[in-house]
Parts: sequence; structure tokens; C-alpha cells
Amino acid sequence: MKKIVLAFGILGLSLASCHSDKNLVEAEVVDTGDISSDGCGYLLRLNDSALLKPLDLPSAYHHNGLAVKIEYSYSGKKDTCNYGPKVYEMVNITKIKKDI
Repeated sequence: MKKIVLAFGILGLSLASCHSDKNLVEAEVVDTGDISSDGCGYLLRLNDSALLKPLDLPSAYHHNGLAVKIEYSYSGKKDTCNYGPKVYEMVNITKIKKDI
């Protein structure tokens, strides 16, 4: 009986962990350079090539070309990084993890 309960417990945990990632989207960290010298800091490139500017990207993810999975919400703010006509949507990162 204990083995059955344990098996169902493990099954439930594995299903719950898979479900929690269903809202994550794939992205790539892009280092555009230091904001003090014509860069825009770190951006996130989505699969559709859209670029998003995170309001706060944890330092563990400050690696150009790093594949990540993110969950985000739009902040309602936009940023031009003080150059060019390109406008980036600014987002709040609610969940992030390395895409293995």
C-alpha cells in the first residue's frame, strides 16, 4: 500500500513540475553593450525575433547568447535606449530559467 501511495506521489509531483512551465516561452539573452556608451544593456530575443527589454534581469543571466525560458508581463513602459527609432517593450520577468 505504501508503494502505491509513493508512486502516486511521485507521479503527482512530476506532473505538477511539467505544468508549471507551460507558460514559459523560449528566449535568448542579447548583450547590446553598456547603456552608458550607446548600448541598451541586456535584451531578450523571442523566437519570433521580437526584442524585449527586461526591467530587471538577474545577474546570473547576464551572458550573451544564453538560451532561457521566461514568463513575463508587459510593464506598460517602452524604451528607445536614447538612439534610433527602435522602441523596445519593457517587461517584468516573473519567472526565468536556463533552457537546457
